[in-house]
Amino acid sequence: MMIHLSIPIRSINETLFFYSEVLGCKASRITEDRIDFDFFHHHLVAQLSLEEATHQSVYIGSEPNRYPLRHFGIIVNPKDYHIILQRIRAHTIQFAMPPQAIFKGTEREQDVFLVFDPSGNAIEVKGIQHPDSVFS
Repeated sequence: MMIHLSIPIRSINETLFFYSEVLGCKASRITEDRIDFDFFHHHLVAQLSLEEATHQSVYIGSEPNRYPLRHFGIIVNPKDYHIILQRIRAHTIQFAMPPQAIFKGTEREQDVFLVFDPSGNAIEVKGIQHPDSVFS
């Protein structure tokens, strides 16, 4: 089973660089107005729409757990989380929510951060030892 998600983008080239070079996702199809990505084994379609890409998500929560309401992301094991975090830092991507540990001492304990892609889409990355525990 896989998720299919379509997101608005403002630039094919910026988006291709971010998802391919920064996050390490493979582009499977590139046209003048869209890119299909293997987003960690899920189908992500980035579609050119300057109007839609101007959206700005509201922030919710309180410091230090403040984050964009509209976001999507991945849940990975701690090793992969740190690999992705290193890639983000190597490309000096600004954090929407800085890396932090949440739910410490519980079954749901996890490391998490959020970043924005070049079009303002917020992406959350969670590193958790037992991914099914997010449902507990």
